[in-house]
Amino acid sequence: MVKRSQTKKIVKDVLLFLIKFNLLLIPFYVIIYLDLSFYPLQIAFTNFLASILNSLGYQVSASDFLLFVGEQGIPIDISRDCIGWKGMYSLFALVFATPSELKSKLKFLSIGLPFMFLVNIFRIIITLIIGLNLGLHYLEFIHTFLWQQVMIIVLISTWYLWLRRGKINIEKMRNIL
Repeated sequence: MVKRSQTKKIVKDVLLFLIKFNLLLIPFYVIIYLDLSFYPLQIAFTNFLASILNSLGYQVSASDFLLFVGEQGIPIDISRDCIGWKGMYSLFALVFATPSELKSKLKFLSIGLPFMFLVNIFRIIITLIIGLNLGLHYLEFIHTFLWQQVMIIVLISTWYLWLRRGKINIEKMRNIL
């Protein structure tokens, strides 16, 4: 049985984590609310995706932040969200809200953020390959229903792996998880 003082400590730790996490998410929501654009990144990312798909033998061209796929040149919008900033920023916020040493956080983020970026590239490439091979009408289903859930699972699993492997104040985090 958990003592009353332990319960208070657990509630305090959980509340502190949630407060930090939500404060760290303020820039996230400001970007969304103000509809800030990342056009130079979108254009670079679109060109990068086109080069990967072309090297895999698919007919793809890029113009600004549009990919034109297939023989008909069907346009696919590579939006601000396609560059994966939400997942990477969410991982950043989770890590910085976690009670741990700054050095450990920075070391993990130097691996975790590129990992999330690579998973995002994989997500887009696989979605487009499936669409090009099975029909572009599958894109919306794969993008909306499959990958959004998978990316959330990857994000939380990546953070959790850091907590487990790094033994990041695991007692405090057990109370939160």
